[in-house]
Amino acid sequence: MMDVEETSSLPLPDAFLDFLNQHDLDPSIYTATDSIPRYIRIKPGYEDLLEEIESDIRCKLERVCWLPNFYHLQPDVRIASSKAYQEGKMYGIDAASGAAVTALDISVGDHVLDLCAAPGAKLCMMLDILGSSGSVTGVDIAKHRLAACRTMLQKYSLGGHCRLFVADGTSFSLLPVRVHSGSTLQNENADEFASGEKFEVYGEWKSRRPWKERKKEAIAREKGVSKLFSPTQEPELIFYGRYSGVVGMRKNELYQKMPISEVLQLGYDKVLVDAECTHDGSIKHVQKFEQWGWTTFQRRVLDAERTDDLTILQLQLLTNGFRLLRVGGALVYSTCSLTFAQNEDVVERFLSENTYAVDKQKQKEISSNYSDDVSSSSQSENSPIEQVALTVPITDVSTLPVVTFRMWILGTLACILLSFLNQFFWFRREPLSIGSISAQIAVVPLGHLMAMAIPNRVFFKGRKFEFTMNPGPFNVKEHVLITIFANSGAGNPYAIHIVSAVKVFYKRTLTFWVSLIVVLTTQVLGFGWAGLFRKYLVEPAAMWWPHNLVQVSLFRALHEKEERAKNELTRNQFFLIAFLCSFAYYVFPGYLFPMLSSLSWLCWIFPASVLAQQLGSGLHGLGMGAIGLDWSSISSYLGSPLASPWFATANIAAGYFLIMYVVTPIMYWSNVYKAKTFPIFSDGLFTSDGQTYNISAIIDQNFHIDFNAYDHEGPLYLSTFFSMTYAFSFACLSATVVHVFLFHGRDLWQLSKSAFQEKKMDIHTKLMRKYKQVPEWWFLSILLVNIAATVFICEYYKTQLQLPWWGVLLACGLAFFFTLPVGVITATTNQTPGLNVITEYIIGYLYPGYPVANMCFKVYGYISMKQGLTFLQDLKLGHYMKIPPRAMFMAQVAGTLISALVHLGTAWWLIDTVPDICDRALLPPGSPWTCPGDHVFYDASVIWGLIGPQRIFGNLGHYSALNWSFLFGAIAPVIVWIAHKTFPSQQWIRLITVPVLLAGIINMPPATSVNYNSWIIIAFLSGFVVYRYNQKLWSRHNYVLSGALDAGLAFMGVLLYLCLGMEHVRLNWWGSDADQCPLAKCPTAEGVVVKGCPVF
Repeated sequence: MMDVEETSSLPLPDAFLDFLNQHDLDPSIYTATDSIPRYIRIKPGYEDLLEEIESDIRCKLERVCWLPNFYHLQPDVRIASSKAYQEGKMYGIDAASGAAVTALDISVGDHVLDLCAAPGAKLCMMLDILGSSGSVTGVDIAKHRLAACRTMLQKYSLGGHCRLFVADGTSFSLLPVRVHSGSTLQNENADEFASGEKFEVYGEWKSRRPWKERKKEAIAREKGVSKLFSPTQEPELIFYGRYSGVVGMRKNELYQKMPISEVLQLGYDKVLVDAECTHDGSIKHVQKFEQWGWTTFQRRVLDAERTDDLTILQLQLLTNGFRLLRVGGALVYSTCSLTFAQNEDVVERFLSENTYAVDKQKQKEISSNYSDDVSSSSQSENSPIEQVALTVPITDVSTLPVVTFRMWILGTLACILLSFLNQFFWFRREPLSIGSISAQIAVVPLGHLMAMAIPNRVFFKGRKFEFTMNPGPFNVKEHVLITIFANSGAGNPYAIHIVSAVKVFYKRTLTFWVSLIVVLTTQVLGFGWAGLFRKYLVEPAAMWWPHNLVQVSLFRALHEKEERAKNELTRNQFFLIAFLCSFAYYVFPGYLFPMLSSLSWLCWIFPASVLAQQLGSGLHGLGMGAIGLDWSSISSYLGSPLASPWFATANIAAGYFLIMYVVTPIMYWSNVYKAKTFPIFSDGLFTSDGQTYNISAIIDQNFHIDFNAYDHEGPLYLSTFFSMTYAFSFACLSATVVHVFLFHGRDLWQLSKSAFQEKKMDIHTKLMRKYKQVPEWWFLSILLVNIAATVFICEYYKTQLQLPWWGVLLACGLAFFFTLPVGVITATTNQTPGLNVITEYIIGYLYPGYPVANMCFKVYGYISMKQGLTFLQDLKLGHYMKIPPRAMFMAQVAGTLISALVHLGTAWWLIDTVPDICDRALLPPGSPWTCPGDHVFYDASVIWGLIGPQRIFGNLGHYSALNWSFLFGAIAPVIVWIAHKTFPSQQWIRLITVPVLLAGIINMPPATSVNYNSWIIIAFLSGFVVYRYNQKLWSRHNYVLSGALDAGLAFMGVLLYLCLGMEHVRLNWWGSDADQCPLAKCPTAEGVVVKGCPVF
């Protein structure tokens, strides 16, 4: 070996010297370039040519005793021109690389995997050890580096038993092809086939690729297409030898996924994970920075953030390599770093999570317990929620560009269009909700078009703000961020109800500027709650947010290539067929045959019976037997039934049947609260004789209640069902707090005490650790600034908003208190218990007679919490799809601001341009502008704000007994909890979720019985029947079907309006009546006279 003391040391920067000192490393090992020995390996069988080789290169070769067939020579010796090198009898390879391969202890016939194969010297050594048996599979994420491996193998004639795949080593999952030594699987017609994606059978490898393939690659390079492997691609086979087992195989055989049980038996005998690292231990690598610049060295080697990213990648590579190892095989992990963090620490962490890795007997025991249906690389860390494990990918490629020019353009466009369309359709009788799934689909061709058409010019090259308008192929991560943008426009800002209530119903003044401030502050306030509770509601695996699985499935269908199995449809094909069917079908319920939205057969049989129509009407009655064949009515209020877990569906169904078919009929036909004087199902407000209450008559000129006028008009009454929904809402509120305390309190307390322990993280949370988190102070700053701004505007514009400063603080306190328990329910059941009633109740008692103050308090107390839950749901979507949190934050803030402006502008325009909008008495017959949601909001402002709860539910009202519901709601979860503890083996008891059961009817009204009947049937068929008896079909197509139905409906709905709705082209025939139950709204008390109804 060389005498290091006589060589000159490399001048190293102080930062690197400090780095070496921290790791107890000697700087003198980093010597000058001309002092580093070089190594060669002579291929087995050519050792007797040693003297000839020494003569040819004019250098004495010194044997390396600890590495077979290795020799070292002086650094200034050139071997490229030697005959032995040119004939492939020897090749250059570092001793460190040789040591890693030697440690594998490769035996004849072994199947070996190199997960980080480039530049190829290790592959050469593996193959010349194997000789004419076994196989070597090389994997690398960079195609140009792996192509160099291919050239090297062909040069040294070592490729006969090798396969090379361009793939992500963290998710590569192809097994070796186990063939007999010296044989192939080539069939008799294999010579007729060339290698390539469009041919079914692989023929022998042809080193010269077709002209079209080379031309295509050249064009891609000119466009700046990334050389890195994309996670949306399957592994690309760029080379295979005659004896590798590939020749004669069909492509679907090569790429088929294997269950874990087969991987453990048929996996690789030896796996080498020579992982990417900082290369601080490579003397040659460090020496290069003297020419490259030490600033670059600082960024690539010393940066702590890069080291953290690399250690996560190293652990993922090690974990996946071990997954592909057969039971009893051997794995070697190595790096070119001298730091503990990238070596011992990574291995120690891996072993702590895979304690059986060094115990062969334990491996065998575990292999027998694996499910044959599981093929994920980190099954032991996968989500404990089965639906998530079946749907969400457990891999990540952090190199994909996320915040791109395309993302900004398409995201902003999607947000604007969805905001406009959703607000436009919100005022209609059947509100058409166009979800973000529509934008999710529509932007795909636009994204690919921009990737092809936009030049890849780099701006500010070499500077801090360097960027390009075209970073390469349109990828799934920027697609997710575009969808997050679109999500902001998919929901209607609740604060706009204040605008419509004041301007349309109360007919009072509210300026655009004040309206805008209210909308913005309520929307942005949700960021604060999301930031405070993301640790509890995003990162834990138990908080799985079922609705997100629909979008995850759709992302995978749109981006992942899928091999079609015989007699089966791929997810893409299934989506396209379902989308076209949904699109074509909606023309019937949406225009030609509206009655399909509510088929109430009892009304057809008994057209003159009030009782039959009360029982059978799907829109104005109890909906017995009523069903809707319209996806918009099925999914408009409870969301997609295909996204609801079965236990949540069962709870909702139980609550719905309880109130609709038990409580309401008993109350109505017992004439409790003069029930027969009013319709059985209505969101209207009535006088004691069954007439519509004249709200305008009890308001004075200061927009305050006139008590003398109120005494003259008389007390306000509600329909039976409407009053019962308030009782259930009271019970739901107390049940939510008690349920979360009993069933989730311990977990939440542990999270509060110690945040997250490693052992409690699922694979998704671990993968997200590599990205910079959004600092807590960002959210706190938004929260505090927003609260201060809200207090200011409420005081400054007190005549318009009426809410005092203490009301703002109290509303924020309620939102803070309820966000966590309500979030837990939403994240686990896909249903959100509402805070609207308690907020209205509290401010109504404390500050009665001020309807706008009541509405503002509800918006700041309830809607800010609901908006926070929306942000948390989006954060979970980003969590599943591995989107950097800071990019998510940026997209959410920008989308929220844009959405608020567009929503308010659209509402303002419609209110000013549509005559008599929302006024059912003045609108022409059949007009769609009936505003059902705004009517409910307005009625609530009258009940809770103008008149006040004391005169309705308090000691001055006749509905005071309903307050006992608070006690009932608090007791019910305790009973379930006690039953669960008493009978722990009865798992179904644990699934009784009282808040969801009681909140099942929280959307009624404006939702009606037909919406619930159809929703429950579809949810039962999907979540129980198909999920239980054909889980494979469910996992492949359930969420894809949901997305397709939503998208087809949305596109046809918009098309119908643009083509027919804007011109008011309507059909007038029997099928145009959506219910055919005109008598369902009639009272049945004696002597009550209502227009269009019989008098009893």
